[in-house]
Amino acid sequence: MPFKLKPTYIYEHVREINLDEMKKRGVKAFLFDLDNTIMPPKTGFFPQEIKEWLERVKQDFKIAVVSNNHNLKYLEEVKKVSDFPIYFNAAKPSTKIVKEVLSSFGITPEQAVMVGDRPLTDIWVGHRLNMITVLVDPLMKHQEHNIIKFLRKLERAFIRIN
Repeated sequence: MPFKLKPTYIYEHVREINLDEMKKRGVKAFLFDLDNTIMPPKTGFFPQEIKEWLERVKQDFKIAVVSNNHNLKYLEEVKKVSDFPIYFNAAKPSTKIVKEVLSSFGITPEQAVMVGDRPLTDIWVGHRLNMITVLVDPLMKHQEHNIIKFLRKLERAFIRIN
């Protein structure tokens, strides 16, 4: 798969994902990035509206978290508040961990959606495997450092020309 950063869908928030449409497309699972996608960074808790939305997702789909985070203490906190598989230190855009998740679910990449807030990691790994990809705005975009805001603008600009 060539270097492709343009997502299949772009939303402000994960809750905007049309679950009925995904079901019609044959989707069986969602793989989520963690920090700034479904959990505020380094907090160890899901906002209530995301917890409720994830419960709806779990009614019809398998879900897992695939994160590049490698902080073991944080991992333990996240596991305490999660009832789905959590994969840390994924080294996205490497496909190794994502392939492992798909295999454990018994599905093909075309039956899964990769959801995240970073084109260079989340979207790219999804496209490398021919998955449906969803780019969302970061949960805490207004509290990010200026350099991170700048890098996100560069990524988004690249999406428009890609």
